[in-house]
Amino acid sequence: MRCPFLREAHVQSCQASPIRKQIVRTGSSTDERCATVAWHDCPVVRELNEEHPSATSCPFRMESLAQYCSAAPVMKLIPWSDQAFSRCGSEAHRFCDLYLALARTPAPAALPGEPLPRTGDADGIPVPEWLWFAPGHTWLSVASDGVCHIGVDAFLAQTLGGIDRVQFVTTKGFERPAAVLTVRDVDVTVSFPNPVFITAVNGALRADPTRLARDPYGLGWLFEGIVRDRASLPDGTSKLTEGLLRGEAATSWMRRETLRLRGLAEEAAERISGVRLAADGGLPEPGLVRTLPHEEALRLSHLLLSIHTTVEERFS
Repeated sequence: MRCPFLREAHVQSCQASPIRKQIVRTGSSTDERCATVAWHDCPVVRELNEEHPSATSCPFRMESLAQYCSAAPVMKLIPWSDQAFSRCGSEAHRFCDLYLALARTPAPAALPGEPLPRTGDADGIPVPEWLWFAPGHTWLSVASDGVCHIGVDAFLAQTLGGIDRVQFVTTKGFERPAAVLTVRDVDVTVSFPNPVFITAVNGALRADPTRLARDPYGLGWLFEGIVRDRASLPDGTSKLTEGLLRGEAATSWMRRETLRLRGLAEEAAERISGVRLAADGGLPEPGLVRTLPHEEALRLSHLLLSIHTTVEERFS
C-alpha cells in the first residue's frame, strides 16, 4: 500500500536551458510555445542551430512523469524512475514524519474483510498487535512488501525516560541491528536478535533523541530494512521473526516484564537506602534509570536487556 499523500504529475523540462527546471503541466500542451511551431522564436534554441527546424514542436522539450508529497509544505518533484527507492510507494510511508503528523496513527491499514489491528495493554504499556517483540525489548514491523522497521518498545522507552543521545552501531548491510542509547551518564546497548538487511537508520534521532521516548512505535523507529531471505522454518514462521512474540502472547509477556521491573526497582531501593520497601502494587515512575545512581542504573539496564538467557526462559 502506498502513501495516501503521494501524488503524480506530468512535468516538462528544456534540455537546451543551462538550468534544468521541471515545470508541472497544468493545461493543454498546445498553449505552450515549446509544443507548437512558435518554438522557432525561442532565443535559447536559436543559439544551438537546431538541425531539424521543420519540427512542429521543440526537440529539446522533454516530458516525464514525477511524484510529489501533497503533505509537504514545499513541492519536491521525484522522477518516476526513482519511485522504487522511495518509501512513499511502499508501506514504509507509515514511518514518515509528515504521514504520522497528518494521519495520526502508526497502525497499518486492515486488508479488505479483516478487522482493524488492535493494541494490547500491559499495565499501561501499549503493545500493538501488528508488531513482533524480542526479549531485549525491541520490536519488528514487517510490511507485506518486505520492508521492515525496528525500534525499542514502550516499556524500555518509559523505563529509560528522556534519551540524551542515540548512536548506531550497525548502519547498513546484513547485520543484527544494534544501537547505544545514552541516558545521563549511562550507555544502554539495545540489539535486535536476528540478522536483517539494513537499508537505513533514523538519522533524525541524532538531532532529536527525545523522539524515541515520545513515540517509540512511530517517530522513534531505529532501523529500516528489507526481508532478504523469505524462507520459512518448518512451522511456517519467517526466519526474521524466529523467537519473537506478537498479539496476546506479547501482551502477556510484557505484563510479566512489568512485574519483573517492579521487583528490580524494589531491590535497587533496598540497596540504596538499606530498607526493604513494601510493595505497593504500582509501577515505578517513568524515567527510572535516570533517577538511579550510576551503578544501580547500569545494573538495572543490564538485567532488563540481558539476552544471555534463552528466549524460552525470557518469554516463559
